[in-house]
Amino acid sequence: MYIRCAYFVGTVAPENRARFDSFIDTECAPIIATFPNLRSFRILRGRWYEKGAPDIYMTIEMSFDGDAAVEAYLTSEERARNGAKMKQILPLFEGRIFHINHEVGAHG
Repeated sequence: MYIRCAYFVGTVAPENRARFDSFIDTECAPIIATFPNLRSFRILRGRWYEKGAPDIYMTIEMSFDGDAAVEAYLTSEERARNGAKMKQILPLFEGRIFHINHEVGAHG
């Protein structure tokens, strides 16, 4: 199994957080739910940070059966549609976004 995470390292100004979070939940999450081969997903928002931790505002965690399933998702129309939708709200986010594909070990 693979977990693909989108890490939003940075912040959203306090006055824009409710709007940003609501947009992700109401506009993007329904599209994410249609991604091909997606087993499950979660949207995680940082609320408490240990000293020295990176400022990760949000993580979108998506679970897939394996590498081939991730590859099919990466070229999907649904992913492109979500990317276009995200561009509408990303001006409110100050920081960078990157992705990591995690392979789940035997104990996961």
